[in-house]
Amino acid sequence: MNVTERINRILFILSFVSKNQGITIPELAERVGMRPKQLIKELDFMLLIGKPPFRPDDYVDIYVEDQRVYVEYDQMLNRPLRFTRPEALALLISLKLLDPEVDAKAVQSLTRTIEKVISTSLDPTARLEDRIVLDQPSRPVSRHFTLLRQAIEERRKAAIEYYSLTRDATSPRVIHPYFLMKNLGYWYLTGHCELRKDVRTFKFERILSVELHQEEFSTPPDLDINKYKKNFLKSMGPNKVEIYFGPQVAPWIKERWGSSATRKGKDQGVVLTLASETLEYPSRLVLSFAPHAEPVAPPELVDKVRKDSSEIARMYE
Repeated sequence: MNVTERINRILFILSFVSKNQGITIPELAERVGMRPKQLIKELDFMLLIGKPPFRPDDYVDIYVEDQRVYVEYDQMLNRPLRFTRPEALALLISLKLLDPEVDAKAVQSLTRTIEKVISTSLDPTARLEDRIVLDQPSRPVSRHFTLLRQAIEERRKAAIEYYSLTRDATSPRVIHPYFLMKNLGYWYLTGHCELRKDVRTFKFERILSVELHQEEFSTPPDLDINKYKKNFLKSMGPNKVEIYFGPQVAPWIKERWGSSATRKGKDQGVVLTLASETLEYPSRLVLSFAPHAEPVAPPELVDKVRKDSSEIARMYE
C-alpha cells in the first residue's frame, strides 16, 4: 500500500469512528478490510498524528476501551481557519489556476466565498494601480473535460471528434464514456466506441470536440475498470523506461508513483519503471530532479538526457 492509500484509510477511520463512537474492533476491522491485530497497530500509529514529540492530545486522541474504538479531536480543530489577506489572495489565485479535472462546482463555491471575504477586507483608501489583475487564459479543453465527466456521471452517450495520430485523420465517434484516467501527465478517456464496436481508450488532447446526447447507456456488468486500467498502462508506448532517483527525492517518487518505484541498493534510492510513448517526458523528468536523478534504460533515453542537458548548458554559456 502506498502513502496516498494509507492516508485515505486513516482519514476514513477517523471520520467513520467520529460518527460511530464505540464501534467494536472487529466491526471496524471489517469496514477497512484489515485483521483486528493489524487495525490495532494502525490505531497506535495514528497517535503520531501531531507535531513532535507527538503527544497523543496534540490533535487527535484515538483510543480503545473494552474492544471499542473512540476518537476525540483537539478543540483547536473546531475553530474556523483564519487567513491573512495575502494568504487568502494566494489561495484564490491557486483556485483560479487549478486544472479542469478538479470538481468545478466545489471550486466555484469556495472561490465565491473567498472573494466575498476579501472584498469586505479591502482598504477603502487602496489605489487602483495597486490592484493585481489575473487574466486567466481561455482553455476550451476544460469544457470538454467537464462535459465528459458529466456524461460519465449521468451515463449519457457523447459525440466526439477524434484525431488519430497513426492515420493522420479526424473522425466522428459516438462514445459510451466509462471513465477518465491520468498517466504521465496525460488524460485518457475509456469507453465503448460505436464505430469500432468495442472498448477503446482515447488520448484526451486529441479529442477536438464533445457534444452530449440525451440517450443513456448501460455499463457492461463484466467491465473490471481496475483490471482494464492496469492492462492499458502496461501497454502504454514502445519505450520501457527506467530512471534512478537518489534518497533525497525517493520518498516523493514513491508517494507519486507507488509500486512503479522500487528500492535499489543500500542508499535508499529507487528505480522508477514506466512505459512512455516518447522519450520527451522521461528526459524532462530526469532533468527536473537533477542532480538526484539518472537515466538507466533504454540507452536512447541516456543519450537524449545527455543531449538535452548539453542544450540547456549552452543556453547559459
